[in-house]
Amino acid sequence: MKIIKTLLLSLLLVASTSAIADSMPPTKTYEAMVKSVRLPYRPFGTLAVRGCADCDYETYRVTRRTRYSIDNKSMRLKDFRAALESLALDQDHNVNVTRDINSNTITAVFLFTTQ
Repeated sequence: MKIIKTLLLSLLLVASTSAIADSMPPTKTYEAMVKSVRLPYRPFGTLAVRGCADCDYETYRVTRRTRYSIDNKSMRLKDFRAALESLALDQDHNVNVTRDINSNTITAVFLFTTQ
């Protein structure tokens, strides 16, 4: 009886883990240099990013739900832009940009000032 309960519990755990993984949208994260990311001016504009110095810019929509953060501190787009300008960052510093593949929109833009 104990073996059956353990087996059923294991199967339930596997099924629930698969369901959670299926409910998460597939994403792609770009790690790009600060100088290779063109931020939007409005919360519903477009963001351009290029993955390498020789790559073309790829443009994606941002929405009001796009998250911006520096060192895990969330902020509005205009505050993120101002913070990037005020930080004396090396232009080779990396920004991470996450895109939802299904909707083709940017879901997050984040920067860590310590590398």
